[in-house]
Amino acid sequence: MRRWMVLLALAALFAGCKGQPGSAGNAAPAMAEVSVDHKRAPRVAYEHAVEFEVPVGHTRQVYEAVQQSCAALPEQGCTLLEASIRAGAEPGATVRMRIVPEGVNRVLKSLNGRGKVITQSSIGKDLAEPIQDAERKMGMLTAYRDQLQTLARQRALDPEALIKLHRELAEVQSEIDNAATSQAQLRRQVDTELLTVAMHEHARAGQASKVGQALDDFGGDLLQGVAALITFVASTIPFVLAGAVLYLIWRRVRRGRRGAAADKR
Repeated sequence: MRRWMVLLALAALFAGCKGQPGSAGNAAPAMAEVSVDHKRAPRVAYEHAVEFEVPVGHTRQVYEAVQQSCAALPEQGCTLLEASIRAGAEPGATVRMRIVPEGVNRVLKSLNGRGKVITQSSIGKDLAEPIQDAERKMGMLTAYRDQLQTLARQRALDPEALIKLHRELAEVQSEIDNAATSQAQLRRQVDTELLTVAMHEHARAGQASKVGQALDDFGGDLLQGVAALITFVASTIPFVLAGAVLYLIWRRVRRGRRGAAADKR
């Protein structure tokens, strides 16, 4: 019987050692290569998202590597839109960028061998109709402006009509400028791709940090429980005293009744 108890104790000790930080049970996640392989379609805006799991303590290293790979691309090849990192119980980071299609895999290459891909997705948004609408609107505005400019060249117009004409020209030109900005934004969405890399540390590290946080909070939780117990006891003291007084009165009344009954006998 003792041998079985010793064996069970050794097995429990071994299991506990496996769960200790820095041991094999908390090793880095399996390394993987990350890439995007898709055929681009005309007038389609693509967006890619990668959720990445990194070894414990490597979040900042991978976070900086992704940003450096973006900065290493030629000018206008990659625009950093968001870069945030968090520490604490659940460390992680997010890097979001708009990048030329040929640069997507060059940035993702910086993740190779650094962790494990949890999820990966690619979404295409068809912008053919908005682009056609923008082109149609631009054509109409341009034709209207040309007509106004032709009228403005006529010398037969009186000053008041000429003022109104130039005012209309200014409004049309403003609409043309806004339409050109919208067209440029649509072209940018088609000519570049949106890439988001979200990373967090190994899941076991998060569990260990939760245990550590619970241990840190143990003293405070204990004091809070003691304070609640003291409050409860203090709130019940008046009721206990009142009950004791009522009990003494009841005893005295009962004793008096017994004495009166005895005298009658």
